[in-house]
Amino acid sequence: MIRVAIVDDQDLIREGLAMIVGAAPDMEVVLSGADGQDLVDAVADHRAIDVALVDIRMPGIDGLEATRRIAGRPGAPSVLILTTFDEDEYVLSAVAAGASGFLLKRASGQQLVEAVRSVADGDAVLSPSVTRQVLARMRAGVDLAGEPAAVPSVAHLTDRETDVLRCIGEGLNNAEIASTLFLSESTIKTHVGNVLAKTHSRDRVRAALLAVRAGLVAP
Repeated sequence: MIRVAIVDDQDLIREGLAMIVGAAPDMEVVLSGADGQDLVDAVADHRAIDVALVDIRMPGIDGLEATRRIAGRPGAPSVLILTTFDEDEYVLSAVAAGASGFLLKRASGQQLVEAVRSVADGDAVLSPSVTRQVLARMRAGVDLAGEPAAVPSVAHLTDRETDVLRCIGEGLNNAEIASTLFLSESTIKTHVGNVLAKTHSRDRVRAALLAVRAGLVAP
């Protein structure tokens, strides 16, 4: 069961999201909050949350600040940012803050449910144009904040895990990686999990960034 937190200052939207999430057979709403502080407090109290749906604009602590405050904390949920805006800069800011996904509020209920499942499974929900921008910054040698990016070491990965990380950096999904490396999808899923754990990557987008920074993916 995927445990979901919903944080939005508008009651109607929050209740609507709760209805959609609650109707999914593999999800349950474990937190409903009107301010980013509610999420920060829940994480500080070690509440069991897998995915947090967080509005990007709220009075008090907004979605970006809430994401920054919980990013890296033990047991912190993956964050799926909700917004009415689709400007790429908002998405870049969300990724820089530590979010694993970005979804427009005009998305359908099915798209929302699929996005929650993807983020819960360690994937990232980003548009191709934004992904290209993120990777372009890393290939230019700067991080998402515009600072010089350090070059990480991947020497602790096995040869196969390095191959999988390279494929993640190229934007391949599990089925495509399995086809490329002539392995089963279940084996690839295991390798992906090992790569995320060993590189301390919260999700695939951060693993992809690491692959670029480590020089595994050509500019």
